[in-house]
Amino acid sequence: MNSLATQFIALIITLVFSHQLLAGSRYTCEGKVSGVSINPRNGGLLVEKIGPLIWADLCSVEKKSNGITPETCKHIYSLLVTAQVSGKQATLWFNDGLDCSKASHKPWRRLTGWYFGPKLKD
Repeated sequence: MNSLATQFIALIITLVFSHQLLAGSRYTCEGKVSGVSINPRNGGLLVEKIGPLIWADLCSVEKKSNGITPETCKHIYSLLVTAQVSGKQATLWFNDGLDCSKASHKPWRRLTGWYFGPKLKD
């Protein structure tokens, strides 16, 4: 086999494995919602429980935080209160290669890798 063909095969193998690694870095956390609250001092939206996530710090209804505008944060708050009151589950999507454990997402800390959601589950 000539060197160009060998390089091409190596490139294809690299692309396949890198795609699998990237796909493996995404995950969802879902479950019942409870304790939706807003910190009166800084407008931070905190949720006591979203499935396995404990005291997740999501955003702020007062200032842009974690790349989320106050207007969007208010919509997120509304969705989470709806989930809490209706007993529906909520799903959040992440892409940081971690998982839903307390070790990955420590209580009272801003969520990392969160890129989509919440979505209410029927």
